[in-house]
Amino acid sequence: MMDEGDLHFNDLPFELVCEIFDYLPLPDVKNASIVCRRWNAIIFSEVYIHRFQLQVNLDHTLPVLKQMAQLLESSEREYYTVVLRANLGSPLTDARLRIVKLMIRLLAYRSESLYFNMADFRIESCISERLLRGRKLQVIDTRAKYIPLGMGLKESMLSAICEYAVDLVDLVIAEMNINNPKALVPLSSLKHLKLLLISDYYPYVKPPEPPIDLPNLENLSLIKVTDESCHYFRVDNLKRFFIHSTGTDAPRTMDFITQNITRVNRLCLHFTARSIQAEVIFGWLDRFPNLLALELAGVALPVDVLKHLSPANRLQKLIFVSCHLESIELEGLSEKLTQLRQLCFDGCSLFHKQSGFHPIHYDDIEQLRQILPRCRVMLDYD
Repeated sequence: MMDEGDLHFNDLPFELVCEIFDYLPLPDVKNASIVCRRWNAIIFSEVYIHRFQLQVNLDHTLPVLKQMAQLLESSEREYYTVVLRANLGSPLTDARLRIVKLMIRLLAYRSESLYFNMADFRIESCISERLLRGRKLQVIDTRAKYIPLGMGLKESMLSAICEYAVDLVDLVIAEMNINNPKALVPLSSLKHLKLLLISDYYPYVKPPEPPIDLPNLENLSLIKVTDESCHYFRVDNLKRFFIHSTGTDAPRTMDFITQNITRVNRLCLHFTARSIQAEVIFGWLDRFPNLLALELAGVALPVDVLKHLSPANRLQKLIFVSCHLESIELEGLSEKLTQLRQLCFDGCSLFHKQSGFHPIHYDDIEQLRQILPRCRVMLDYD
């Protein structure tokens, strides 16, 4: 017969240990995970992580939703994953929106990094050293076979992020697929934001003044957007600007960028049409007095692509991505890029008279290394 003195906490079965951990708030669960290997294995097991998931059906009647909101507001329990199920084609009532905002408030509290995928109504806090793992909120359309109609819900979720996550440093908004020019205006409340990435944003109206003021933003990426999107941000301290434009008119794109964004020291221009006039792009670079690095992607590069580039440029790093080159020895390369220290070809192709375009190899860039002895000439896999 076993004496009481022989009993140890680690002798308890897995299920009972989980029940005990359930009484702990999330910060204490974190502390418990570093006590020993067994506790860590239990806390990070899929069985236990699932216990931190909350599922809420937003299609309930109004009285039920109100009662549910009151219970959630009074609860101190925290969840890793919150799943909200709703018919997104039905009206976005105040009761439903109240629960959505409450869940976003719990998710965004003290978060510094958030990822918001508008296509599937998913918000995730990024993993950091201060959390066991990232938290997630997702709204699932109960009409699974139909296209979601929750455009108002998307914008409401974004507004809630801007209202409750005021200390955000990094924010990614993916797959917006909307053209409402006012959708992003609430971002101005995120005064600590340093990194912002937005994809699939299609405004077609140029505002008289940038409506989104982000004074501390250092890194702005606009992916698959219209040229007009450049005009929606006042970013006086921006260091890096990335744009993947859906446009096919290089002068128009550069004109839109330089009207509002010129103080960057790194500029990344990605296009989808090889008909883009790359030589025109280099002619606009004198509008960026602090520019030290240029990344150009998806265009054809004629041998005289640098003909409009001012010799007074300060470029130290030049990266070509998925470009087609007429010749590896661009005219004026050593004369106009006197400060260049790194030249990179990432997934580029070079034209050969006998066989057309082929991927650039080490043999192709060997002569460039002799022409530019102080510059590191490299391929993407160097």
